[in-house]
Amino acid sequence: MRVDDKPNWMRVVLPLVALLVGTLLTPLAFLLATSASGACNCSRPIVVAFPYATILWSTTNHESLGGALMAFQFPVYALLIALAKSKPMRARYALILMTIHIATVAIGMWFYKP
Repeated sequence: MRVDDKPNWMRVVLPLVALLVGTLLTPLAFLLATSASGACNCSRPIVVAFPYATILWSTTNHESLGGALMAFQFPVYALLIALAKSKPMRARYALILMTIHIATVAIGMWFYKP
């Protein structure tokens, strides 16, 4: 099945489902990260789950922008993967996003000050 053969409703539903899944993943990741932070008495799990917000919080005083980054991180990930044209492209996008996320976690750990 080619991309052009998909029904029009699938082109609308797939990004909406991706946004829903990404939106539901955000509070779940936050809950798990804060629980792990409470166990180790540190903020490293939050750096791992939300590196973009952590880098922004540790380098500037833009707390509200960091909160927005935290809220939109997983929906954007899911939307980018959902908008890929084929399954191999989705896998490639997921691999690229994982690589970027891991690199950003490394940078976030470098900026993180306990």
